[in-house]
Amino acid sequence: MVIHPWLALGINTGLGIAALGLLLLTSLLLIECGASLLPAAICVWDERTWIGTRVAVVIPAHDEAAGIEETLVQVRSQLKPDDRLIVIADNCTDPTADIARAAGAIVLERQDDTRRGKGYALDFGLQFLDAEPPDAVVTIDADCSVEPGAIERLTHQAIATQRPVQATYLMTKPDRPSAKDGVSAFSVKVQNLVRPRGLNRLGVPCMLTGSGIAFPWQAIRSVNLASGHIVEDKKLGFDLRSRATLPV
Repeated sequence: MVIHPWLALGINTGLGIAALGLLLLTSLLLIECGASLLPAAICVWDERTWIGTRVAVVIPAHDEAAGIEETLVQVRSQLKPDDRLIVIADNCTDPTADIARAAGAIVLERQDDTRRGKGYALDFGLQFLDAEPPDAVVTIDADCSVEPGAIERLTHQAIATQRPVQATYLMTKPDRPSAKDGVSAFSVKVQNLVRPRGLNRLGVPCMLTGSGIAFPWQAIRSVNLASGHIVEDKKLGFDLRSRATLPV
């Protein structure tokens, strides 16, 4: 079989362009990962900022009865008396709402078979807050562990920068992890910790990665969260970028 010289040239050119693109992406990844080793800027916390900030923690929950209580206890212990802990029991068929109420949360129950998803649940919670807006909103998934002091640090940074702030959001390996579990945890650490840290050191905004995001009120109300998008955090990040409200 003889390949026409022009066809061979086209194939070689295509392969060369693909290789160049792969090299560029790999180089960017190496730069981001390498920059994560640089020292962080010193951040001075002002206790008065936290004391004077009205915070609402919004937790969307769909059939999370098995683990939501532990998350609520961790969050509740970090809030001030006037802060609000709000759980949106979204299309639940289990006792999620009752458990959340018993844990001291304000519970909003939502039933909608056509508009399903985390984005719609969050929007439902924000509509409730419209009557008495907080200074900052922190969104957390119902199955997450929240480290002590995390709410205060996130809120302080969001108020200081007037931008959304993404917490470190990692995956915990099971007690007896398989090789797949190890690979998954490693890839999540690179995606959600190493790369955002590198971008931060370079002075570049990072993308939102999911749970643990603090928003100044005006920032989160500048976008429409009512969506069933499968990667709602990525969509939200792009929407914020289009309004020059870049996450850090």
